[in-house]
Amino acid sequence: MDPNLLSPCNYYCGNCIVHKKGKCLGCPKASEKAHAEGRVFCDIALCAKDARTATCSDCRSYPCGKYDNSIYAETFIKWIKDKLKEP
Repeated sequence: MDPNLLSPCNYYCGNCIVHKKGKCLGCPKASEKAHAEGRVFCDIALCAKDARTATCSDCRSYPCGKYDNSIYAETFIKWIKDKLKEP
């Protein structure tokens, strides 16, 4: 297990089909890249960064009502499907 592939929401990007197909750098690196470009890749990653925690579960407020605590949210599933359609 590569600790660099653990996302703030506690999902392991190494298990993600988008990452396995080389279409994503992994949430931590994708978030860093987006931040450097003035974008937000993931609001959960942004929240963890603001809270100065590596993962949501490290936060004093966890579990919080801000997120549904499910990596399989509809928006995440849509993102995976869209990424897999790309050439």
